[in-house]
Amino acid sequence: MNWIKGLTSKINELARLIIFVIIVGYIIFTRFVNYGTILPTLEAVVPFAIIVVGVLFLQLKKKEFAAHFALFVGFFLQVGNSFINSLLSLRFKPFGFAIPLDGESFIQVVAFLYLIAMLISFYFTDKPKAKITRKDLLLTTIIAGTFFYLRGGIYLTIAKLLLPVISLLFGLPLATILFLVAGVADVPFDFLFRILNQNVLSIPISYYIFSLFAFYLIYGAVKGILAELKK
Repeated sequence: MNWIKGLTSKINELARLIIFVIIVGYIIFTRFVNYGTILPTLEAVVPFAIIVVGVLFLQLKKKEFAAHFALFVGFFLQVGNSFINSLLSLRFKPFGFAIPLDGESFIQVVAFLYLIAMLISFYFTDKPKAKITRKDLLLTTIIAGTFFYLRGGIYLTIAKLLLPVISLLFGLPLATILFLVAGVADVPFDFLFRILNQNVLSIPISYYIFSLFAFYLIYGAVKGILAELKK
């Protein structure tokens, strides 16, 4: 345990940055898949790209605890559970894993364990303290959380707010806004896809209401991002 606590002193800042970028690069590489037509592709890629930008921004601004925490929560939170479930799926007839393991699974586990070790080390070395310095962003997060809850329930709300809350407590305002807008960045493309491919009269009014509110959140986020960039 003492070795893990002192990991940040054993791996210098440059090496940590290189490893961090390699992990992010791996994540980007694994997302090169065929999503279909242009609108579904943008619906999947744009929120992902915004999250990646937010994570890299935290790292480049030397908010390493927040950056590693966001990277872990955003892309590796389920890896440990999936790996253990695969190991426990071993059967003897026919012999093998019911849930297969491949090279990618082991790469993900290595990144998973590395990020956990770094988070523990940062916690004991830097003693990061949760602190909300922007009450306006707290209010925006609450409003966005209400939208996510009404749109998809408590599990969607938790999934969408984990990254903004981490950045709000331990990171930077700009990254917080990026993570918030990532939660609704898919809406414009889904909206266009439905309008172009469905009878607009068959779409429930709730969908229009939620979409309009998402557009409002995106508008507010863009204003917030521009304001932060001017500082």
